Amino acid sequence: MEKVIIFGNKSTARGIFFCLKYYSDYEVVGFTVDREYLESDSLFQLPVIPFDIIETAFPPDKHKMFIAVGYVQNNKIRKERYFRSKEMGYQLINIISPKSIIHPETTLGDNCFIGHYTIISHGAKIGNNVLFGHGCMIGHDVIIGEHCFFSDGVSVAGSVNIGSCCFLGMHSTIRNKVSIGEECVIGAGAVILENTEDRSVYLGEPATLLPISSNELPLG
Repeated sequence: MEKVIIFGNKSTARGIFFCLKYYSDYEVVGFTVDREYLESDSLFQLPVIPFDIIETAFPPDKHKMFIAVGYVQNNKIRKERYFRSKEMGYQLINIISPKSIIHPETTLGDNCFIGHYTIISHGAKIGNNVLFGHGCMIGHDVIIGEHCFFSDGVSVAGSVNIGSCCFLGMHSTIRNKVSIGEECVIGAGAVILENTEDRSVYLGEPATLLPISSNELPLG
């Protein structure tokens, strides 16, 4: 069984730990974080090692790694640690839920996570270091740049091009043939119908309180 180190100690790293524990053939043997974020020397009864000495504690010729950092600073922290771990010589693994559906000819980089019930259609090309939450729908011929983060329930229609370091919030929707610029933030529930510029921010339409009681609605 191949041994893996997880970079991170927050919610993303904990979720990755359980996915590897219950849905993979990898063995997680430890965690690593930047020294200033070292809150404890153990997590889930496994050692947490400062990143500056990880090569000594868990040599890259005997261990693989996954960078389990979320969208902090619009994915820039995960991007920086991705390149640093590669420089150290670590092979970065992909984690794909057995409950997802990925077209066999999908092009997929490394350090990618694909959550439960996510569907990726034919012709999709996904860059390195991309994280998908649960229940995402990625249409045909979609191109996704490196270091992106997709929250749960994101829907992307066919022939969409998404630039690097983008964040897409829960249940956001991208119309077909749209191009999303680099480092964009698409808020939860937002519906994107036109191309976006680099580093643009879109927030979803907030719910509107109607001046009626729920028992007045003709439900059912």
